[in-house]
Amino acid sequence: MRKALRNLQLLTFAVCTISVGCAKPPLGLYETQSFDNVEFVRRGEKPILMDIFVPLDAPTPRPAVLIFHGGGWAVGDRGYNREMAAFFASMGYTAATADYRLWLDGDVYPAPVQDALAAVKFLRSKASDYGIDPDRIAACGESAGGHMALLLALAQDHAAFGDDSHPGVRSDVCAAIDIYGPTNMPELYSQGGWMVRKIGEGFLGCLPDDCPDKWAAASPITYVRHDAPPVLIVHGDRDTVVPFSQAELLAEAIRKVDGPCEIVRAKGSGHGWGLRFNGIESQRTLPVMIDFLRRVFPLKSEAPAHMQRLTEKPASLGEPTPPSL
Repeated sequence: MRKALRNLQLLTFAVCTISVGCAKPPLGLYETQSFDNVEFVRRGEKPILMDIFVPLDAPTPRPAVLIFHGGGWAVGDRGYNREMAAFFASMGYTAATADYRLWLDGDVYPAPVQDALAAVKFLRSKASDYGIDPDRIAACGESAGGHMALLLALAQDHAAFGDDSHPGVRSDVCAAIDIYGPTNMPELYSQGGWMVRKIGEGFLGCLPDDCPDKWAAASPITYVRHDAPPVLIVHGDRDTVVPFSQAELLAEAIRKVDGPCEIVRAKGSGHGWGLRFNGIESQRTLPVMIDFLRRVFPLKSEAPAHMQRLTEKPASLGEPTPPSL
């Protein structure tokens, strides 16, 4: 694993050193330390946990990346993305991978989203403990986790999700990285096979025809707005679980309102490759994510005028035609 991590770090270095406006590594390479099994909220008698990775001897306060795992909102845990979190930390970010309640345990929507909001609030409330800039937190996730990262970024009124944890602490994020996540729940249901439909029904607790408002409220595309934070969508064009058209629908909707969005087509890739940290898809896409984070959160001491924080002025990222990797 260490060898794979080092290869990814070197690949990131190579990509950034040849990119326009990026003449050195994004933030530098660091040894990391993890804080495991950190309780960030308690639901009844059940503690919900995250693992937090910090870069040793890195400048503070620094941006943070909060990662949510996939699994159809039904299975999985924070361990799925520990390697990704360690990689982000090695590049100079505080990174956390968080659990959330699952519908197979009886916790249907919006319970998972409430836990995602609680995770943001916890990191913001403990910013000084982990070297975090509370105004520079990004949400990231794959599949179901990507869906929740998008909801956190695009939905302006988080009170609608009903989370009452950490009173008085903000739950907004400054950017989202969506790795093959659902964006339009009713459309996904109509396109999907029996497994996708069963997952959607389990997550929402009802059929689309029985509660259309709930299915719309759970769809990131519902919340598209001009002043939303920057969004990076990374999606395989051979995904048979969450089709690439889900990525295209959201990207087009954001562009119609002149919002900041970049869509990256992982050519020939299907679904679930984010779990394979050693896989070729990860080696091709992790440098893209680091490049995106650098543009969203440039180091204040070295950011040129044309790379000002995207959260200050929404801008179009990338090219009109989705680039392929």
